[in-house]
Amino acid sequence: MNRATDHRSWTLVGAAILLAVLAVAVAGALATGDANPGRRRAVGVAAAICLVTSLGAWLVGRATPADPARAVGLGMAAVGLRIFPLLVALGWLQVAGGSLRADGAGEWLLVFYLALLATDILLHMMGIRGRRNGGASSTN
Repeated sequence: MNRATDHRSWTLVGAAILLAVLAVAVAGALATGDANPGRRRAVGVAAAICLVTSLGAWLVGRATPADPARAVGLGMAAVGLRIFPLLVALGWLQVAGGSLRADGAGEWLLVFYLALLATDILLHMMGIRGRRNGGASSTN
């Protein structure tokens, strides 16, 4: 396999891992609480927002342009995609999201965000380690 194929494969594996982590977190959130429909809706809204922001940031962060300025810009865009929609959602919950706020959507946003952020960091560390050790990007 060549480097481009390995890079794409790791990108897809990382996206699948992020999705799996979120699925486990959502299952735990639903299993540990009451069967209140409002709580399920709050967990679903928080999970949907975190899924979009996390996968978007992962995919943008995995882009590898040849131009160093674009690489820095994409890194900053990945951070922006990860944090700004969540901040907007938290602001909306404070201003207009009364029932979702009361059912804990803000707390679930934080829990899911932190779980996915930790996973993203570990995935990046594993990807860098694989390249240094001749693992995922080896041409052997």
